[in-house]
Amino acid sequence: MFLFISTAEARKMFLALFDSRGHILIRKNIQSKNKQSEKLLSGIDKILALESKRFGNMKNKCRLIGKIDGLAVVKGPGSFTALRIGIATANAIAFALGIPVVGILNGEQEEMIQCAKKKFKKCKKGEYAIPEYGMEPNIGKQKKRPKRLFVVSKRNKLF
Repeated sequence: MFLFISTAEARKMFLALFDSRGHILIRKNIQSKNKQSEKLLSGIDKILALESKRFGNMKNKCRLIGKIDGLAVVKGPGSFTALRIGIATANAIAFALGIPVVGILNGEQEEMIQCAKKKFKKCKKGEYAIPEYGMEPNIGKQKKRPKRLFVVSKRNKLF
């Protein structure tokens, strides 16, 4: 079983569990409204709870985490902060569980999952996802200051 995380959009997230054949077991769209950091882990917990309900026992949720064989995360393009949250979370979970993580480009949900399925065949444990933001960061660049305008009154005084 594989976990799919997409936080590329600032207003919503997409989470899914899919099997090795690429069939989606559980999917969840979550309205995040720029609060991915607050809603991502609880969203993952919810889809694991939904999957464990299928087996009729909520206590299986903890065991279900151990059955995740890999993580797929959207690496871009998308919202800078949203991508960082999703990728950092995916990399941390993959590291903690000792499972591979693959980064895929943003697109249609079904296509992204099929792409992730193919990438898992080549992926090794210990690799991590790196974001692709789609543009150069503008952090630290100085903004252009507007030219000073001088207003001359009828008395030829500057203001």
